[in-house]
Amino acid sequence: MAAGKRNGEQKDKPNTKVKKQKTLLTVDDAKAFFEENSIKVHIPEGKDIDITPLAGFQFDGFAKRLVKYCQSKFAKPTPIQACTWPLIMQKSDVCGIAKTGSGKTLAFALPYLSMSRLGQLEVFEQPCASPRFVAMAPTRELAMQIAEVCSDLVKALTAGDDGLYPVQCIYGGVPKHDQRQALTGTGVDMAICTPGRLQDLVDEESLDLSSVQYLVLDEADRMLDMGFIDVVKALIGKMPKAGKRQTCMFSATWPATVHALATKFLSEPVHVGIGSVDEGMVANTAIRQLVEVIKSEKDKPTRLLQHLKKHYSPDKKVIIFGLYKKETAWLEKFLWEKGYEKVIALQGDMSQDKRTQAITDFKATEKTPLIATDVASRGLDVQDVELVINYTFPLTIEDYVHRIGRTGRAGKKGLAICFFCPDSKGAQDEKAHAGDLCKVLRDAGQEVPQELQSIAQTSGGNKATKKKAHPLFGAHFKSAEQVAALEAKKVHTTFDSDDE
Repeated sequence: MAAGKRNGEQKDKPNTKVKKQKTLLTVDDAKAFFEENSIKVHIPEGKDIDITPLAGFQFDGFAKRLVKYCQSKFAKPTPIQACTWPLIMQKSDVCGIAKTGSGKTLAFALPYLSMSRLGQLEVFEQPCASPRFVAMAPTRELAMQIAEVCSDLVKALTAGDDGLYPVQCIYGGVPKHDQRQALTGTGVDMAICTPGRLQDLVDEESLDLSSVQYLVLDEADRMLDMGFIDVVKALIGKMPKAGKRQTCMFSATWPATVHALATKFLSEPVHVGIGSVDEGMVANTAIRQLVEVIKSEKDKPTRLLQHLKKHYSPDKKVIIFGLYKKETAWLEKFLWEKGYEKVIALQGDMSQDKRTQAITDFKATEKTPLIATDVASRGLDVQDVELVINYTFPLTIEDYVHRIGRTGRAGKKGLAICFFCPDSKGAQDEKAHAGDLCKVLRDAGQEVPQELQSIAQTSGGNKATKKKAHPLFGAHFKSAEQVAALEAKKVHTTFDSDDE
């Protein structure tokens, strides 16, 4: 597919009449900023780059319209934005390790559009099926949210003429025909995709990845955790090689599989870790965590009803996490029979229309509580979730961290309740997570129940606090062997991948 280069690309002219605010922090202020936000930056040996973070939205090279757009919506950049924007604008590959809900989409989308607008990247005439920007995400919901942010930025940049940089969201669960038609009729500059459907369209030559100049891997750990590693590698193999394209990888955790992917497909990336890099979660006092050790799984339905009676009201957003689809279906039926008529379950085998409607209804509090498997625990950007209940503990401590991260967002308070059943007879041995869970609670300044601490000290309780921490990536950095063993176990219990 031939891609025509657009000539005469409009550029933002410098405004000499307006005095710019201070953009980069001073050395002393930067040190204080890094310390205050628990930021770690790793620069490859021999790489010469300025890592000074931004104090505001003004920066040399940023399109003025995008600066004004950000200033109208946000008081200041988030830590991940303040740290990664200068790096990306210096054309460096970047690995960002930060919790979900930390503003990562704006962190990678704004520099791309600014570089395009200022003529620093080749621009193709539309319609064109050769995207210059590709972002891969693990779930449809996250892809849709990224596309929404990108579309808003494009409209702000082009004064509503989004035909200059067409944004296409490509995911499975919907007919390919409509997506092919959009590529042919409108074209694509920014493609936000789940890996499976992207592979389908590339294989049938509806999309051409040979001209990608800017690649983003968002929630990389979750993407690999859901079994997409081979697909992701194959897709990147069809793009220009590292160094010929710029790549940004964002992840909330940093297991060995993600580290290996970054090593292979990024060129001398600068690593930026925000907060507790051990699990990608800042010790967030906005989330109050309550862990309840339950002796018998038979007690969980009663305890669930007791907590809902205390905390639930029809105008509150509540998410209840189960481990697999059968459990969430049972919970939905159980709560409906108990009088919770607004309850709804979000499952991987729902049609895309029903999934989208369920999320829309939940956002508007037309439906609540939302019963979800882990498909909703990453990238689901719903504001004002007041309560998260882990009805069944997830397969990994990382998933626990990302589940509770649905509440306490954007500076608001939240409550996360967890049922921990050390004698569980389900898909896993929950007590093996006791040590890791104790560490997460302590890192967040939360109370550790004595009963949980006692379990953590047993031979089956993991004793995570005694493990040696990786110098950059933290105490929960998993070796390739550990990850492989976990993946073998997950094959039989992960239902909510992107089946395309």
